[in-house]
Amino acid sequence: MAGKKLRVLGKKADGSKTAKLDSSLGVSLSGTPGGGQCLSLAEENSLKAIFGTEHSEMADALLSHCLKVLKSNEASDDYPSHDERPFMISAVAEIRPRDTFERMLAVQMATTHVALIRSGSWLANTETIDHVKAHYSGYTKLARAFVAQMEALRKHRTGGKQTVTVQHVNVEDGGQAIVGNVETGGRGSDGK
Repeated sequence: MAGKKLRVLGKKADGSKTAKLDSSLGVSLSGTPGGGQCLSLAEENSLKAIFGTEHSEMADALLSHCLKVLKSNEASDDYPSHDERPFMISAVAEIRPRDTFERMLAVQMATTHVALIRSGSWLANTETIDHVKAHYSGYTKLARAFVAQMEALRKHRTGGKQTVTVQHVNVEDGGQAIVGNVETGGRGSDGK
Protein backbone atom coordinates (compact mmCIF):
# COMPACT_ATOMS: atom_id res chain seq x y z
CA MET A 1 0.00 0.00 0.00
CA ALA A 2 2.84 2.33 -0.81
CA GLY A 3 1.74 5.93 -1.24
CA LYS A 4 -1.55 5.37 0.51
CA LYS A 5 -2.38 6.70 3.95
CA LEU A 6 -4.15 4.43 6.38
CA ARG A 7 -6.06 5.65 9.40
CA VAL A 8 -7.62 3.27 11.83
CA LEU A 9 -10.98 4.17 13.35
CA GLY A 10 -10.77 1.07 15.51
CA LYS A 11 -8.72 -2.08 15.59
CA LYS A 12 -9.81 -5.29 13.98
CA ALA A 13 -10.13 -8.27 16.30
CA ASP A 14 -6.97 -9.82 14.83
CA GLY A 15 -5.02 -6.56 15.32
CA SER A 16 -4.68 -6.07 11.55
CA LYS A 17 -4.46 -2.53 10.25
CA THR A 18 -4.91 -3.20 6.56
CA ALA A 19 -7.72 -1.80 4.48
CA LYS A 20 -8.34 -2.11 0.77
CA LEU A 21 -8.59 0.94 -1.44
CA ASP A 22 -10.99 0.23 -4.28
CA SER A 23 -12.97 3.46 -4.43
CA SER A 24 -12.93 6.07 -7.17
CA LEU A 25 -13.46 8.61 -4.37
CA GLY A 26 -10.07 7.81 -2.85
CA VAL A 27 -11.67 6.51 0.35
CA SER A 28 -12.41 2.94 1.33
CA LEU A 29 -13.64 1.30 4.51
CA SER A 30 -13.15 -2.25 5.64
CA GLY A 31 -13.72 -4.14 8.85
CA THR A 32 -16.66 -4.95 11.07
CA PRO A 33 -18.52 -3.07 13.82
CA GLY A 34 -17.21 -5.47 16.47
CA GLY A 35 -13.66 -5.66 15.18
CA GLY A 36 -13.31 -2.04 14.14
CA GLN A 37 -13.45 -0.08 10.94
CA CYS A 38 -10.33 0.70 8.91
CA LEU A 39 -10.24 3.74 6.68
CA SER A 40 -7.90 3.81 3.70
CA LEU A 41 -7.20 7.08 1.89
CA ALA A 42 -5.61 7.59 -1.52
CA GLU A 43 -4.54 11.08 -0.43
CA GLU A 44 -4.42 12.74 2.96
CA ASN A 45 -7.29 15.10 2.04
CA SER A 46 -9.61 12.55 0.37
CA LEU A 47 -12.08 12.36 3.25
CA LYS A 48 -12.02 16.13 3.82
CA ALA A 49 -12.79 16.64 0.11
CA ILE A 50 -15.83 14.35 0.28
CA PHE A 51 -17.29 16.22 3.26
CA GLY A 52 -16.28 19.62 1.89
CA THR A 53 -14.30 20.66 4.95
CA GLU A 54 -10.77 21.77 5.74
CA HIS A 55 -10.84 20.09 9.15
CA SER A 56 -9.94 16.44 9.67
CA GLU A 57 -11.88 16.42 12.93
CA MET A 58 -15.10 17.38 11.14
CA ALA A 59 -14.58 14.82 8.38
CA ASP A 60 -13.80 12.06 10.90
CA ALA A 61 -16.85 12.92 13.03
CA LEU A 62 -19.19 13.00 10.04
CA LEU A 63 -17.87 9.66 8.81
CA SER A 64 -18.45 8.28 12.31
CA HIS A 65 -22.03 9.60 12.17
CA CYS A 66 -22.54 7.80 8.86
CA LEU A 67 -21.42 4.53 10.41
CA LYS A 68 -23.36 4.86 13.69
CA VAL A 69 -26.75 4.59 12.02
CA LEU A 70 -25.94 1.43 10.08
CA LYS A 71 -26.96 -1.99 11.28
CA SER A 72 -24.11 -4.40 11.97
CA ASN A 73 -24.53 -6.24 8.68
CA GLU A 74 -24.65 -2.91 6.78
CA ALA A 75 -21.15 -1.92 7.93
CA SER A 76 -19.30 -5.20 7.70
CA ASP A 77 -16.98 -7.02 5.31
CA ASP A 78 -18.81 -10.18 6.39
CA TYR A 79 -21.99 -9.15 4.51
CA PRO A 80 -20.86 -7.53 1.23
CA SER A 81 -24.34 -7.58 -0.32
CA HIS A 82 -25.68 -5.50 2.60
CA ASP A 83 -22.69 -3.14 2.91
CA GLU A 84 -23.95 0.47 2.90
CA ARG A 85 -20.60 2.13 3.71
CA PRO A 86 -19.69 2.88 0.07
CA PHE A 87 -23.16 4.31 -0.54
CA MET A 88 -22.97 6.59 2.50
CA ILE A 89 -19.64 8.04 1.39
CA SER A 90 -20.63 8.40 -2.25
CA ALA A 91 -24.02 9.97 -1.41
CA VAL A 92 -22.33 12.71 0.59
CA ALA A 93 -19.76 13.18 -2.18
CA GLU A 94 -22.52 13.52 -4.80
CA ILE A 95 -24.34 16.18 -2.74
CA ARG A 96 -21.07 18.16 -2.61
CA PRO A 97 -21.62 19.96 0.70
CA ARG A 98 -20.46 23.59 0.71
CA ASP A 99 -20.68 24.54 4.40
CA THR A 100 -21.31 23.12 7.86
CA PHE A 101 -25.10 23.07 7.43
CA GLU A 102 -24.82 21.19 4.14
CA ARG A 103 -22.27 18.73 5.56
CA MET A 104 -24.60 17.73 8.38
CA LEU A 105 -27.63 17.70 6.10
CA ALA A 106 -25.82 15.52 3.54
CA VAL A 107 -25.12 12.92 6.24
CA GLN A 108 -28.75 13.11 7.40
CA MET A 109 -29.98 12.66 3.84
CA ALA A 110 -27.76 9.63 3.26
CA THR A 111 -28.83 8.04 6.54
CA THR A 112 -32.51 8.82 5.91
CA HIS A 113 -32.26 7.21 2.48
CA VAL A 114 -30.70 4.04 3.91
CA ALA A 115 -33.40 3.90 6.61
CA LEU A 116 -36.08 4.43 3.94
CA ILE A 117 -34.76 1.56 1.82
CA ARG A 118 -34.44 -0.64 4.92
CA SER A 119 -38.04 0.20 5.87
CA GLY A 120 -39.21 -0.56 2.33
CA SER A 121 -37.53 -3.96 2.53
CA TRP A 122 -39.29 -4.70 5.80
CA LEU A 123 -42.59 -3.58 4.29
CA ALA A 124 -42.10 -5.83 1.27
CA ASN A 125 -41.36 -8.85 3.44
CA THR A 126 -44.00 -8.52 6.15
CA GLU A 127 -46.97 -10.84 6.45
CA THR A 128 -49.39 -9.42 9.01
CA ILE A 129 -51.67 -6.42 8.63
CA ASP A 130 -50.35 -4.85 11.84
CA HIS A 131 -46.77 -5.11 10.61
CA VAL A 132 -47.76 -3.75 7.18
CA LYS A 133 -49.38 -0.72 8.84
CA ALA A 134 -46.38 -0.10 11.07
CA HIS A 135 -43.83 -0.41 8.27
CA TYR A 136 -45.96 1.60 5.85
CA SER A 137 -46.24 4.38 8.43
CA GLY A 138 -42.49 4.38 9.04
CA TYR A 139 -41.75 4.26 5.33
CA THR A 140 -44.08 7.19 4.64
CA LYS A 141 -42.58 9.29 7.44
CA LEU A 142 -39.05 8.63 6.18
CA ALA A 143 -40.03 9.51 2.60
CA ARG A 144 -41.54 12.81 3.81
CA ALA A 145 -38.45 13.52 5.90
CA PHE A 146 -36.23 12.97 2.86
CA VAL A 147 -38.31 15.34 0.75
CA ALA A 148 -38.13 17.94 3.55
CA GLN A 149 -34.35 17.52 3.67
CA MET A 150 -34.09 18.04 -0.09
CA GLU A 151 -36.23 21.16 0.20
CA ALA A 152 -34.08 22.45 3.07
CA LEU A 153 -30.96 21.95 0.94
CA ARG A 154 -32.56 23.70 -2.04
CA LYS A 155 -33.67 26.66 0.08
CA HIS A 156 -30.27 26.92 1.73
CA ARG A 157 -28.48 26.93 -1.62
CA THR A 158 -30.82 29.42 -3.28
CA GLY A 159 -31.34 31.64 -0.24
CA GLY A 160 -34.99 30.59 -0.14
CA LYS A 161 -35.73 32.31 -3.43
CA GLN A 162 -38.08 30.57 -5.78
CA THR A 163 -39.00 32.08 -9.13
CA VAL A 164 -42.35 31.32 -10.71
CA THR A 165 -43.42 32.87 -14.00
CA VAL A 166 -47.16 32.95 -14.66
CA GLN A 167 -48.43 33.99 -18.04
CA HIS A 168 -52.06 34.43 -19.05
CA VAL A 169 -53.24 34.85 -22.61
CA ASN A 170 -56.77 35.57 -23.82
CA VAL A 171 -57.66 34.62 -27.36
CA GLU A 172 -60.97 35.91 -28.67
CA ASP A 173 -63.15 33.93 -31.07
CA GLY A 174 -61.56 33.87 -34.50
CA GLY A 175 -58.16 34.94 -33.15
CA GLN A 176 -54.90 33.02 -33.14
CA ALA A 177 -52.41 32.60 -30.33
CA ILE A 178 -48.68 32.52 -30.93
CA VAL A 179 -46.71 30.41 -28.52
CA GLY A 180 -43.08 31.44 -28.13
CA ASN A 181 -40.99 34.59 -28.16
CA VAL A 182 -42.15 37.36 -30.48
CA GLU A 183 -39.81 40.14 -31.56
CA THR A 184 -41.11 43.34 -33.09
CA GLY A 185 -39.56 46.37 -34.76
CA GLY A 186 -38.58 45.37 -38.27
CA ARG A 187 -39.74 44.23 -41.65
CA GLY A 188 -37.76 41.06 -41.62
CA SER A 189 -34.18 39.97 -41.84
CA ASP A 190 -33.60 41.10 -45.45
CA GLY A 191 -34.04 44.79 -44.57
CA LYS A 192 -36.77 45.53 -47.18
